[in-house]
Amino acid sequence: MSQLHAVQADVLVVGGGTAGCVAAIAAAEEGARVILVESDTALGGVATRGGIHRYYYGSPGGLQEGIDRRTAEAAAVFGGKTKGFHPDAKRVVLAALCRELGIGVWLDSVVYEVIKEADGVAGVLLLTPAGPLEVRAGVTIDSTGNAHLVRMAGGKLRHGRQLDGIYHNYSFIPRRVLDGEIGYDNLDAGWVDPYDPWDVSRAFIRGREWVRQGVEQGARYFAVSSMLGVREGGLIEGDATIVLRDYIEDRPSPEVIARSYSHLDNHGFDTGNESEFSQLWIAVMGLFVKGLWCDIPYGALLPKGLERLLVAGRALSAERDVSMGIRMQKDMHKTGEAAGVAAALSLKADCTPRQLDRSLLQKRLVERGVLEQEDLQRSTGRNLRFRQGDLAGLELDGDKAVRYSEQLAGYLGTEESWKAVWLLGRSSAAAGGPEIIPLLAGKLEGEDEAAGGAFCSAITLAMLGREEPVPYLLGLIAARDSNKLSNHPKCVPFWVASFVLLRMLRSPAGLKEAVIALAEQPGAVHSTFLLDYLSSVLRLLSREQRAEAAAAVKAWLGSAGLGEDYRMHGDRPESLRWSLELRAAAFLSQAGEDDKLSMNIAAASVSDSRGYVRNAAARLIPGSAAGTLDKEPAVPLLGTFDLAVIGAGTAAVICAAALGLRGKRVVLLAPGSALLTEVTRCRVTAFQGAAEQEDHAVSRLIRLLRREGAWNGAQLEPVRTQLAADRFLEEAGVSALYEARTLRSWKEGERQAVELATKNGRCIIYAGELVPAAGGYGSTRPAAPGTLTAVLTCTEPFGQEADGRWSPWLWTASRLLLRLRPGYYPEEAYLDIRWPEEAAGTAASGELLMVPAVGELRRQGRIPDTAALAYIADDVWPEGLSGEAGSGLNPEDTFIADQITAGLAAAARLPDH
Repeated sequence: MSQLHAVQADVLVVGGGTAGCVAAIAAAEEGARVILVESDTALGGVATRGGIHRYYYGSPGGLQEGIDRRTAEAAAVFGGKTKGFHPDAKRVVLAALCRELGIGVWLDSVVYEVIKEADGVAGVLLLTPAGPLEVRAGVTIDSTGNAHLVRMAGGKLRHGRQLDGIYHNYSFIPRRVLDGEIGYDNLDAGWVDPYDPWDVSRAFIRGREWVRQGVEQGARYFAVSSMLGVREGGLIEGDATIVLRDYIEDRPSPEVIARSYSHLDNHGFDTGNESEFSQLWIAVMGLFVKGLWCDIPYGALLPKGLERLLVAGRALSAERDVSMGIRMQKDMHKTGEAAGVAAALSLKADCTPRQLDRSLLQKRLVERGVLEQEDLQRSTGRNLRFRQGDLAGLELDGDKAVRYSEQLAGYLGTEESWKAVWLLGRSSAAAGGPEIIPLLAGKLEGEDEAAGGAFCSAITLAMLGREEPVPYLLGLIAARDSNKLSNHPKCVPFWVASFVLLRMLRSPAGLKEAVIALAEQPGAVHSTFLLDYLSSVLRLLSREQRAEAAAAVKAWLGSAGLGEDYRMHGDRPESLRWSLELRAAAFLSQAGEDDKLSMNIAAASVSDSRGYVRNAAARLIPGSAAGTLDKEPAVPLLGTFDLAVIGAGTAAVICAAALGLRGKRVVLLAPGSALLTEVTRCRVTAFQGAAEQEDHAVSRLIRLLRREGAWNGAQLEPVRTQLAADRFLEEAGVSALYEARTLRSWKEGERQAVELATKNGRCIIYAGELVPAAGGYGSTRPAAPGTLTAVLTCTEPFGQEADGRWSPWLWTASRLLLRLRPGYYPEEAYLDIRWPEEAAGTAASGELLMVPAVGELRRQGRIPDTAALAYIADDVWPEGLSGEAGSGLNPEDTFIADQITAGLAAAARLPDH
């Protein structure tokens, strides 16, 4: 490890994404000296790097309004139509704001240790492109999304859903132009454990398999995300926790720092594996898209037991069901702004964030437009205000609703049924309300079921723990009643929903019907509800009934295609067999039946390559698997290999593959999420001077590039090149560990120990030999003056220069060097820009110059009016690759071929023994 350097700040923000950028900007505006650390090579997180450049729900106000205005101005220069806001315009604006405010931005840098002192968190140790760095600060803000700092500091987190620890589906987003609009395909890619480096690596590869399917179906993508679209990680245990009643009833918080507006956006369809409330809200009542307001209290940003540390973003303290509704970009902007202001104010007041006067913070947030004055003064909520009928205009809460039970019962079967069900189900349970029971029970007979009044009455009675609806529910099940309370695809028919209500009542009366339904092989989604019902009543069953249920579950386990009919968001198929088998195994184990079968299923999960499966097994069948959930941070061992190759550039990939094809156990340690990074991250697309040779590795790569349609003999197409690289390493038997940067290495006997820095902290691998990045590119490295490339798209083919390939370098009035070169497709071109030496060394010098560069080209008429900047490359070209202006040299032509040669040479130097 190189020498550790140190810097000091007032406020340190770790995570330059949705909440973190706004936190840093807000703290700087309040007068604090700020350092912002981001593991990616650009700011903005999911909006700019994750591909979701559209607001979905969320509340307005605060800094985001100004950011959006400046983004629109930059987008106007970039041109074209965009779905939502222009992601790279926002990337540029965030970088510009940080520079204007003097924020020290450390990109491509990852925290591997939290510094703790007696009075709390004092800073972090991070690995930057220039080496390790110690950053000390008066206040630190964890904006990592997954509370990585809280976890490293020993704070407590709640992980995933209670049943099996599974998190929401993640996305991996490709970007495209569709119908003339710059947009993206937001389709789920599966499940991931964001704290398991191997599972994260697997998720990148799996996500790109979905991109491959899109390509095979004719989609033309110009980029893929540099990060996973992780919707959920751990949730901190804070001084205040937002609970369900706060959320549903919009209960005022005396320490509110932001308002949230969204629905309970759970991306899973296996709702029978979710909490009882989620089953009731989403599957039974069909309220998935119901928007709700909610206060976010200051205490939700304060992790218990940790001083001088704030959390901004979706990891804030909330019950898991609530967390689904308070993770939208706009709302996370506001939590970031509140955290940044709180950090700065606490330093001014010479106190910790926990000691800060809440009223002082709220006053400042009102002045900044994050809050409205009325948000501090309201005594009722907005969610349960009736719009029609006898209670129109009245806002009730669960404590007062018992007074209006008869009027509320009149709403059952109307558009506002859900409000009445919630209020009656809660208030009567709390205050008695026996007068409502006969009224509800009477509605179970003679109702027009299409209106749902009877079923809503059954829901309410079930919430009250009453047995009156049991015969009615059994009748719905026997008739396989297909009515639903909503047309939303996550809402289930009455006969399935009836099992949820019987589960709430812990009534074993539905046992025989559940056994019959399982034998009918009802499909993956409905099976989750049946298994959940059987598990909930298991202890109430006689020995004979347990045997009957176990026999039914075992027979169902043997059904053909178990779980293969499951569909994720976007109608993507993804097998749910792993989950169904584990749930069945847990049931059989608890039933005391066929323990051998359940243990075989559990044993198979131990070696499963999917970290989330191992976690689920550890939760469902304790002691069966080694998951990462619910464990204190440590320095885990990630594996032992013959060779570890550092880097993800062309030379490193070729070297690793050549060694793997020689039968070696090889791991490639990739600092980012991409392979062949000169092409995929920098857009060095010229590829000549290499052809199929006798060498095994090169021949395989060339064949794959051709097969993937990634090479036309002159140029490489970056997205397809990445897809080819994934297959290349897979066929060579090489394991790729992504987002892993080498911290240090040392000798232990005959092997090398390599300590890595990941987003989760430190981890270790062992290797017989460590191979540094061949070719000198593709590992973590200092930023250097170079060339930054943007992808230009157009509704018409771009014209080409006389030489058919390159335009000459153009000097601009702002001393920029610009050139255009054709893209892989006729409707695409690349804009390369270079900047003066004195502008180098800053975090975002290249991207900040994109707006004047495109403006200059437009003024000179060098690009069509319909041309639009769609994407700015992830990184600059390797130093010295661009040649001298006007020299006529194009060293790009042979660069990739030279890197291939360097990789082969590195592999050849290693002996076979």
